[in-house]
Amino acid sequence: MRAAHLVCLSVAILAAPTCFAQLGAPSVSSVVNSASYYDHLAQGSIFTVFGYSLGPADLLSADVFPLPSELGGTSIKVTSGSSSLSCPMVYTSYAQLAAILPSNTPLGDATLTVTYKGATGTSSPAHIIVVASSVGLYSVASSGLGPGIITSSDFALKPLDRPARPGEVLIAWGTGLGAIDGNDAMPPPSGKQFANVEVFVGNSPATVVAAGRSGCCAGLDQIAFEVPNATFGCLVPVTVRTGGATVSNFVSVPISARGEACSNTAPGFPASLLNRAIAGDPLKLGLIAIGPVRLLEFLGFSFSQGAQDQLSALLHGPVAEADIKRLIQAYRSRQMRTLQQILAKYGVTPRHIDHKLVRAVHALAGLDVQGAGAAFGTLSSLSDFGPQFAFSVPPAGTCTLTREMQAPRFEAESRSLDAGAALSFNGPSGPRAMQRKSSAYEVSLGGGFPEAIVPSGSYSVAGSGGTGVGPFTATLNISDTLTWTNKSSISSIDRRQPVTVTWTGGPSPGFVLIGALVLDANSNSGVLKPNDLDAAVVCVEDSRKGSFTVPSFALSALPTADAGSGYLIVMPHPFSNPVQIPGLDLAYFMNGSADYKPMEFR
Repeated sequence: MRAAHLVCLSVAILAAPTCFAQLGAPSVSSVVNSASYYDHLAQGSIFTVFGYSLGPADLLSADVFPLPSELGGTSIKVTSGSSSLSCPMVYTSYAQLAAILPSNTPLGDATLTVTYKGATGTSSPAHIIVVASSVGLYSVASSGLGPGIITSSDFALKPLDRPARPGEVLIAWGTGLGAIDGNDAMPPPSGKQFANVEVFVGNSPATVVAAGRSGCCAGLDQIAFEVPNATFGCLVPVTVRTGGATVSNFVSVPISARGEACSNTAPGFPASLLNRAIAGDPLKLGLIAIGPVRLLEFLGFSFSQGAQDQLSALLHGPVAEADIKRLIQAYRSRQMRTLQQILAKYGVTPRHIDHKLVRAVHALAGLDVQGAGAAFGTLSSLSDFGPQFAFSVPPAGTCTLTREMQAPRFEAESRSLDAGAALSFNGPSGPRAMQRKSSAYEVSLGGGFPEAIVPSGSYSVAGSGGTGVGPFTATLNISDTLTWTNKSSISSIDRRQPVTVTWTGGPSPGFVLIGALVLDANSNSGVLKPNDLDAAVVCVEDSRKGSFTVPSFALSALPTADAGSGYLIVMPHPFSNPVQIPGLDLAYFMNGSADYKPMEFR
């Protein structure tokens, strides 16, 4: 009972609000699976509601059966057609709720409302999509990413020094297998097993031993599977597919050949640092990168911010992000009438356009040139590590998936470290100064490069040191440019079929990252930001292999996309080149060469 209770506490996503004034009606911002944070809700699954004025200031959880339909003054109703159903409550708080979607909720579109007696009235209806099955797997960091809540038969998590071994039976904890026969507010009936459930460990199918409700908690699922003898590492991806089509989020579990302490053979974080992150210790990390400015912007650097600020100053007011993107498109395609129309919104007529304004627009439009950036910071815990890095460090020969996070609490922040007033950059084109802008160091290297490939040569970045970072010189040698050799033969991707990518060159020894990316259709032009990402499959392979096949189960987890928002990308792995920097636990100098192709995902 104690072990089961521990797991149930682990999978609860507990809010920590302080005292709030209860003003107005409850407001719902998102409704998601409580484990994966995906927005399709399965019958009988546990879901989470984010918003405000949803419940009392202090979190209150239901601790007896039957689970109440009203908890601390909070109640939730789901309406589909003529059906209106009350949801058994799991917990309530001011900004976050959890409840169970009744198993008899009709499939398809529905609406959800929250009523709280401490506030005024009921929330506006929130749209939800009810499906028969959509599994979410719980993670240690409560983010849907990184190490999963995957236990041995005694309900103990697998630590990195005693990982799983081939043939061992593990239990993945999640929610969303589907409806049950009976009352969702009561302990689930024993014995029911769900059919057509698949588990993939790394890129290999695993034998499913059992898949059904846990005996301890309403809405909580257990999926028991046998570890295949295929992939070893500290962050081996695990995912679940139901109905032959619906794929869960990807979490990870440590696996070694004989159960000995795991080791990372792929690029990424050593086991010792992963253990520290899991224990909640802060990690001091550094990233130096050279490559296309648009890629560096996606990594969090802010090359465009200075140009945007300059443009706003010249126009005597903030320029809307949508207008920034339209300006970039118009300038690049030489659509002068459109350019003039946008500037006219800010009171600028053709006779008022001067050289300063032209330079500011030109700087924005030149975001596809090369640049270099460096950032040094502290990640405070695994909850910071998971969302920022877990998607990019699966073992070689495997893939993982990340999707846009919808809960504001996932915007992990790293405390920046000072490496000095400026850094010095040197490369084939000569020395440059990397100026500090906010929490990072940046320098634009101009254009004239072939597509998005960094030229071969020797590069270095040096700093005199500052608070938290000692004096250093980091080097990157690019001798064999990575070339995507079958790029022309891949015209579109059928998500139901695997796709093979081939290449020559790349870091040796080192690794190649293959990515299938789908961007938000409304954010695929101009300045690319991390929240433009809708979903991405990321695969890693040893660069010397020369080819990799992305499996269909991973591709099927992506949404459909046209060639304006879908991309296939091949690049040197960002963590192929570790460097030593005093004061940091780990740092990398990244070759941001990125050979990509717009791609339709059918």
